[in-house]
Amino acid sequence: MNKTGTEKLNLPCLKGVMGDWMYYVTLLKFGSVAEKVFLPEEIDDKYIDKEELRLGDWIQRDLEPKRIKDVVNYLKGQKQRFFNSLILGIYDGKPSYRDLEVKTSEHYDKEEEVEYFSKTFGVLTLNGDESIFAIDGQHRAIAIRKAVKNDPSLIDDEICVIFVAHRTDEKGKVRTRRLFSTLNRYAKPVNKKEIIALSEDDNCAILTRRLVEKYKKFNNKILINGNKSVNPSNKDSFTSIIQLYEIVVLLLCAVRITSVGNTVGREKKEFTTNRVKEKELDNYYKALTRIFNNTANTFKDLKAMLDDGKSIDRNSKKANLIFRPIGQEIFFKVLKAGLTNKKSKEVYAYFKSAKFNLESKVWNEVFWDEEANLIITTAERQKYAYHLIMEKIGIPINRSKKDKEVYAKFNFSVTDI
Repeated sequence: MNKTGTEKLNLPCLKGVMGDWMYYVTLLKFGSVAEKVFLPEEIDDKYIDKEELRLGDWIQRDLEPKRIKDVVNYLKGQKQRFFNSLILGIYDGKPSYRDLEVKTSEHYDKEEEVEYFSKTFGVLTLNGDESIFAIDGQHRAIAIRKAVKNDPSLIDDEICVIFVAHRTDEKGKVRTRRLFSTLNRYAKPVNKKEIIALSEDDNCAILTRRLVEKYKKFNNKILINGNKSVNPSNKDSFTSIIQLYEIVVLLLCAVRITSVGNTVGREKKEFTTNRVKEKELDNYYKALTRIFNNTANTFKDLKAMLDDGKSIDRNSKKANLIFRPIGQEIFFKVLKAGLTNKKSKEVYAYFKSAKFNLESKVWNEVFWDEEANLIITTAERQKYAYHLIMEKIGIPINRSKKDKEVYAKFNFSVTDI
């Protein structure tokens, strides 16, 4: 294939109008994307002596090498790969569009339909001299280029692209810059609840769904909402699906716990973007159910809720902190550190006998605001709590200067818990 990208291309096309933009929707093979779509700075090198045709810095994004690498790995490793459309600006050269004549048939015989089809269906011709750049999709375009170079079998994959005409005068630059800004400002990222509900590549999301659907103890005990927290008036849910997902990530991935260090597990980015084999998923599911069985056996009120359907009064100071997000984060961080240091039995044993609620003098002072009559959930107080518990159990910690200041402020020791 011609590596200069100057060969002529005839592309099947739909022509559309939105606002004052006329756009052209077509398909490009990955090989053509690799050859024809360039970064703004690459195009500027072409027009070094033609200032009026240069794109300059105004439409450039800071490309993230790691993000590009992740997309390349996705393209090479996922048979069910799929992308949304690239939006490409095009100027210079001699691109042309020709309508295709559509004739009446038994399927569409209305004159207005035939007229609309004829104005909409056509052929877009690129003569090879055009300058084409990504208005939306720079990371994907460069990742396609790299993936094709590494794996030529991807060259005939096709991606939908939307061409818009870029004018090189000042008004045209303002117009394209506004489109670039709008697309990047108003693109809504998928929220965590949607990832958990839909992802077939995030192993933690898959396992979270499986726990909710198949693990009997969690039957009707996981709140399916868009929030991490559970309303204090809720008496029947252990936790929310978002919090459960974060617990699964914590338990299975190699995360770093502040002032504790790295923990054992799978590399997080890889494990949450590339689905493992079904047997591995089964093994992880079994490991998680063992952990949650042990957790239920550690907290008697939790066991009563999960096994017997007993309600919990979250507003009571007698309620175990395991029913609050902050208590869950403390317990599972301590457990993860315990698993890493081969002290999980000691973790379960400590929490089984400990007074882990707001009637405890220690946790009441650390977490409860008497004047406002509400719980304080700052990161520094959470960290103070899990550090103190880890120290009690014998898990190595390395307090920072700030940690030591907080430790001195509360002036509790391991003998107090």
